[in-house]
Parts: sequence; structure tokens; C-alpha cells
Amino acid sequence: MSIKITNSNIYTVPTDSDSESDYEDFKTYHPKSILLSQEQESKLIRLGCAYNPLEEYKRFYLHKNPKLYDQHFASKMQRHQQKLKNETDQILKQQRLKQQEEFKTMKAMLSEINLLSSKDDTDDDKAFEKELQKQRKLVDDAIALDKKKSENATAEAKAKAEAKAEKERKDQEEKAKKEQQAKEEKEKKAQALEKQKLAQSSAVSPQGLEEYRKYYEKIEYYQTTIRPKLQEDVFRKQCFEHKRLSKRTVSQLRQNHDVIVEKYKVAVDHLFKIKQQSPEAFEYMLNHLAKIILAQVKQEVHATPHAAYFLARFSYLVCSAIPDFLQYLMGRLLKRCPYLIPQYHDDDSSLSQEEIKAKLRYTIKNKEKNILETFLEHATGQKCYVMFYGALCQTLPDPGQPENPFPIKHAWIWLARICNMPPREITPIFVLGLLEVAAIRLVQVYPNQAPKVFRLIRDTISSLYPVCSNKDNVADITRLNMFLDKYFKTGKLECVPEEPLPSTNR
Repeated sequence: MSIKITNSNIYTVPTDSDSESDYEDFKTYHPKSILLSQEQESKLIRLGCAYNPLEEYKRFYLHKNPKLYDQHFASKMQRHQQKLKNETDQILKQQRLKQQEEFKTMKAMLSEINLLSSKDDTDDDKAFEKELQKQRKLVDDAIALDKKKSENATAEAKAKAEAKAEKERKDQEEKAKKEQQAKEEKEKKAQALEKQKLAQSSAVSPQGLEEYRKYYEKIEYYQTTIRPKLQEDVFRKQCFEHKRLSKRTVSQLRQNHDVIVEKYKVAVDHLFKIKQQSPEAFEYMLNHLAKIILAQVKQEVHATPHAAYFLARFSYLVCSAIPDFLQYLMGRLLKRCPYLIPQYHDDDSSLSQEEIKAKLRYTIKNKEKNILETFLEHATGQKCYVMFYGALCQTLPDPGQPENPFPIKHAWIWLARICNMPPREITPIFVLGLLEVAAIRLVQVYPNQAPKVFRLIRDTISSLYPVCSNKDNVADITRLNMFLDKYFKTGKLECVPEEPLPSTNR
């Protein structure tokens, strides 16, 4: 029976073509040229790609009239199904028999294996355990060996590192030692050169400069240790409260020994109370008291020269009670008056006149115009410090009071030093200032040497004093000569009286 193709385009993939062309791989065939087998027709009919009249008839009329169903076709289909069933049962039976035989064979083999294994289990277990122990021992030995190697390597590395560190430390110590030695040698050479330079210099006394540096160590300690603490609010407030009493005490001093002792006790008691509360505040107040005293010296001695005596006596008493105060006082005094070293700073050609004046402590009297004080103003202010220095050296204790820690020998040494240096324009002003307060005490202590020095100053040194261009120092040179001439004629020294004359009472 012929079939009718309902899909005019049927695609098939040729199996005998090697072409890579899409046209060759997927070719369209006309339905009339197709030769199909019975099986292919059935598949096409099932897929709906072809039309079979008989099948169409069966589907259509079978539903409408079941009686028209082809009995022969039905019986044929039953026989065919029965045959398929028989064949399937036969194949399943054969497979079951085959599986049973394989199962029996496997069971027999398993029994044989179990029989053999049961005989050798004990020996195998022992052998396995022995082999296991052997392997474990090998593993343990390998681990121990690796651990030992690692420990040895670590110890060796540590030893090398320690040896290297030790070598580096020794090298650094050796290097530091060499650098320190080189530094010390350099410092020694510099010091030796400086000493040689100072020894050859006519502008400074090397011994006086060395003493000044020792005193100034206390000021440096204050500047590096105490002064930074003023940034702390509590410490600054505490110091500010203590300052008022010290300033008031110094300003109330008079030329009366009882008043001086009374004010001294007030000041010292106050300082010791501060020391118990705060050692740092105590150091601050020592420095502050030294500054207050020197400020009072410059303010009062110029107007009333006898003020040098009571300010010196008060200072001597505080120094005797508090030894550290002497370092603060002398460090500040020599800093403010370098002529007490003595040091003129005019031997350095690299310094300008302005720089020399700054080192000599010239003050600026007009900050807006940056105008320095004149020579005479400067000399007058510095003379106050020299007179205070001489008064401090000549001060004798009252009965029951301690010895003066800064005795008259320091005035004698200063006079000898300044006389051994080439005289400057300002020198006679200071020599006169010292003699006006300390000459009597110098003669008492040095009855033979002092008159000789006075004669040397009058006959030799006085004529060498250079005169200023504006003759500002002529009056002091004349007064110095008159002071010494009167001593040589009368044997009396007219020093500034400790007690003020009635016409100069304040």
C-alpha cells in the first residue's frame, strides 16, 4: 500500500558523504523519489510525517463502528504479542539460570578464600603487626632525626647569630671607644689650644674664666632642668606665689644690721619651707632671689653707693645658710658683668663692635630705634656690680654669725688680674669702684702687698689708661689718682661709708 507524504521536505543525514558543505550534509529530497521500507513507513506514520489510507481508515471507522474491526488483524496482533512475551520469558529464564550459576561459582570461590584466609590470619596479623612496628620505628627514627637536625640547625644559627651580634657589639664598642678617644683628644687639643689662646690673650683672664664656668654650671642646670617646668600650670602658679615675698623682702632692706638679719631670716625660712614642698621650686627661687638682688644693686648703688654694703651683707648671710645660692649669685653676677672675670671680648677680630658690646652686656635703651646705652651709662651700671662684688668680699660677720663664704681674697685676686691686663678705657672706673668699698679691708688683710699695688696703679698703670674720644673716663681717672694720692699723703682711705652721711639719708 502506498503512503502519502504530508511533509514535503524530509531531511536526512547521508552517512556516506565526506563533504563539509551544509548543502551536501543537509539535502532536501522530493517525496516521489523516496523508497521506504515497511519499518520506515510505520515510523513516519507514527511521527505524523506520512499518510496511510489503511491506517487512516482503521482509526476513523474503528471508533465509529467497532464491529468492522479486522478480526484477522487482531488475532495476528495477539499471536505476535504472545510470541514476544514467550521470547521475553525465555530470555529472562536463561538470564536467571546464568545468574544462578555465576552465584554458585562465586559462592564456592568465596568459601575457598575464607578457608584459606582462616588458616593464615594469625600469621598475617603477627607479620602485619611486626611490619607496622617496624614502619612506626622507621617513622619515629626519621622524625627524631629531623628534629635533631632542626635543633642542631637552630642552635647553629643561634650560635652564629650570637657570635655575629657579639662581634657587632664589640665592633661598635671599639668604634665608639675610638670615637670617644678621638673626641676626647679633639677636646683636649681644643682645650689646650683655647688655654694657649687664652694665655696669650690680653682680653681675658683664663683663671677667671674657669671660675666663671664653674659658677655658671648651676645656671645651666636651672635652664635645662628647672626652667622647662614653668610650662606646667601648677608649678608656675606655685613659683609665682613665692616670688612676691622674696621681692618684697629685698626691697625692704636698709643699712641696719638688725633689719638685715630680720629680713634674712624671713627669706631663708621661706626658702626652706619651699624646699620641703618642692626641691624644683626651691631651685627656682634661689635663681630668682639672685636676679632680684642684682636688679636691686643696679637700681640703688648708683644713686646711693652705701647700698652695696647692706645688699652684700644680706647676700652673705643667705650664702652662708644656703651654699647653692652662692653659685646662683656669682653665676648671675659674672654673666651680667663680664669685667669681673675680667673679659673684654675685644681680641676676636671676627666680632663687630655691636657684637662685642652685646657680649659686654650693653643694654638697649631704645628698643624701637635699637639704640644702645652710651659708654658712660654702661660703665656706670657695670660699676654698681663691681662695687657690690667688692662689698660682698669685704663683709665681716657680726658676733655669732657664720664666716663669709666669699672673703676678701676674691677682691684681691680680681684687682691683681685686671692690673695684669692691658688697660682699657673702662678699666679705671672699675678699679675706683672696687677701691671705694674694699680698699680698707684690703689693707687690713694685705698690709704689705696692698700699698704696693696701690702705688703700682698710681705711678705706672694710671698713666696707661686710654682716654675716651669724648673724655667720658677722664673724671674717673682723676678721682682714682686723687683717692690714691690722699692715701699716700695721709695714710687714710676715704672709702664709701657704710652708714650714709646725714645729707644723703633717704
